[in-house]
Amino acid sequence: MRRSTTDYATLAAQKTAKHLGQMVKNARLARGWTQESLAERARVSPATMNRLEQGGVNIALGTWLSAFERLGLLSKLDQLRDPVSEAILEGTKTKRPIRSKPSDLDF
Repeated sequence: MRRSTTDYATLAAQKTAKHLGQMVKNARLARGWTQESLAERARVSPATMNRLEQGGVNIALGTWLSAFERLGLLSKLDQLRDPVSEAILEGTKTKRPIRSKPSDLDF
């Protein structure tokens, strides 16, 4: 029996996928495009585009990126930042150790 994708996606992930799908739909409608024309531009099937706009969590990231790019929304994703992770990484960077002189002890 096939497992539903909502079985493993959290509610937060499902909500975010629906939000992104609505963004795609609104941008498409603002341009006067049909789902079929956007699907053709993004090089996916109309059925996949429909699932994407519905916020399907099983849509490949490449498909999302293609739709965002065709709608001129890709730069919105470039603006995403995670200052917490950046701060943690900055704090954990190791400095290069000072190279010591080789020991005279030869075993």
